[in-house]
Amino acid sequence: MARLVAIVVFLAVVAVGCASKNAGRDPRGEMYEERELGEFVEDTGPTESEREYVIGVGDRLNVVFFIHRELSTGGLLVRTDGRVTLPYVGDVMAAGVTPMQLDSTLTYRFSEVLREPNLSVIVQEPAEKVVYVLGQVKKPGGVPCKTTQVSLVQALAVAGGMDRGAKTTHVLVIRRKGPDKIVGIEINVAAITSGYDVQNDIWLRNYDIVYVPKTRLQSLSEFVLTINDIILPPVDILLRGWQIQILQQQLEFIQARN
Repeated sequence: MARLVAIVVFLAVVAVGCASKNAGRDPRGEMYEERELGEFVEDTGPTESEREYVIGVGDRLNVVFFIHRELSTGGLLVRTDGRVTLPYVGDVMAAGVTPMQLDSTLTYRFSEVLREPNLSVIVQEPAEKVVYVLGQVKKPGGVPCKTTQVSLVQALAVAGGMDRGAKTTHVLVIRRKGPDKIVGIEINVAAITSGYDVQNDIWLRNYDIVYVPKTRLQSLSEFVLTINDIILPPVDILLRGWQIQILQQQLEFIQARN
């Protein structure tokens, strides 16, 4: 399949381009090749490390010390800045890593003050899974994913539907593929709700961002600016899974061609 892939290093190198496909004109307008969304879903599936539990904001942790038991802490809340506070070592970033990775970080930090900092990190109570629907919708914010999956159209419905003037033919699904790569793809939601391409109503993953723009993003540069606007401001909007500093992110933006 002919495919141009546009990748940048976030806040380090900016390139302009996109991955464009065209399967011809019909009432659906811009088109992907038949395999395109399937490949997006497959390519952005959980990595080996992501199949392990990743700590997020709102999780409650137990930090158990096997020798220095007086330091054991239960019900430790991961704050909105992604950090937890522990005696002697202060604030430690917990969000965005697995319990084993946090275990290693804490063992290293406590080794500066304790002779044998044998400890274990246990997720006592995970926070509710969530996806985010932002932009031109009536109720922007988090959409809980309880015991079942939520599809793109379902998430938009929970957010109250799209506002007048929303670019329904170029809705973005923004997904984190591992710790250092973000992928965004345009999806023609108008075609889905009109009965065309209903198979493109993909299942959303935990922490996905659905962004409904006013106008179509024309380039990778505009996609980078959009990511900036969503993720980098002070977090009045709680974006679990996205609050980790992202100075070296690779971005990929997949567009349909006019």
